[in-house]
Amino acid sequence: MAWVNIAKTGNIWAYENTAAAAQTYTDANGTYSGGIRSFNPPGPTPVQETYVRCRMVADSVERGELSKTFWDAQ
Repeated sequence: MAWVNIAKTGNIWAYENTAAAAQTYTDANGTYSGGIRSFNPPGPTPVQETYVRCRMVADSVERGELSKTFWDAQ
């Protein structure tokens, strides 16, 4: 287990790079790899990626999930 800073957030957020379904919403659609859940919805919508176990670097308090798709677009 390793916490990795998310550079696109200005290193404010970090995610746990071995998180799996057991550490988050177990009924969420998608596949897990490297702490990221990928979901390919039907139709023309692109793949949605989510960091599944996140915390703020400043206080190390886990806060849930963060959209990788959103932050990669910044």
